[in-house]
Amino acid sequence: MRSKYLAAMLIAAALPAVSVAAEEGTSEASKWSGDVSVGLLFKRGNTDSDSVNAHANASRDSAFWRHHFKADANNEKERDQETDEYNRTDENYFASYKLDRKLGEESRNYLFNVVTYEKDNFSGFHYQASYAVGLGRRVIEREAHTLDIEAGPGYRVQCLEPEDSYSDCADTEESAIARLALKYHWQISENAEFQEEISSEVGEDSTSTRMETSLTSKINSHFALRLRHLLEHESKVPAGSKETDHQVTVGLVYTFK
Repeated sequence: MRSKYLAAMLIAAALPAVSVAAEEGTSEASKWSGDVSVGLLFKRGNTDSDSVNAHANASRDSAFWRHHFKADANNEKERDQETDEYNRTDENYFASYKLDRKLGEESRNYLFNVVTYEKDNFSGFHYQASYAVGLGRRVIEREAHTLDIEAGPGYRVQCLEPEDSYSDCADTEESAIARLALKYHWQISENAEFQEEISSEVGEDSTSTRMETSLTSKINSHFALRLRHLLEHESKVPAGSKETDHQVTVGLVYTFK
């Protein structure tokens, strides 16, 4: 089973090179656009803690291909008042890359493939990784609103007992999944936008859901303020872990085009 998963990952890694070659053959070349934000919080006094969170989005949309990369990182350490040592209280990382192949320049239908990786030391899992392919459709495409829906089969690996590295694992659960996703974007005004992204990986024994909601207000051509809520839910978790995590952030975002 592990070999099938690795083969899927290799296919996913090879597809971007194929798409780039295809795009180079077209007369119109699109550019990458996206945003990056980093938050720092240092507390001293009754509570001593250091927190860092970072978030990045990058996308590229051309006549036939659409790329999207996403990454999150959160890290927090708090000082124990008795031992005077700093202990890690939060550490999680998430990354995904999705490549869409549009079925014609004017078609709303597209084929997608997406690979995800998540490491959360406080979730009960050492890491989770998945790969999925399927069919998507842009149900709504207006000047202010777009709505994409996707569905397709995939494969997921969950590492329960880690070894000394990120890739090795003493105990894994591997399963086929069905991936369902929705992405909605609303351009409220020239300077404000709302976005909702929901994805679920439905397996035989468990379902993983990730829901991200954001409201962004532009300050100028490169900076914006963003209110963001991230919900992650696991229907089945190891003993001692909670099924749902919430994260709310308000911060400054740097945008590029």
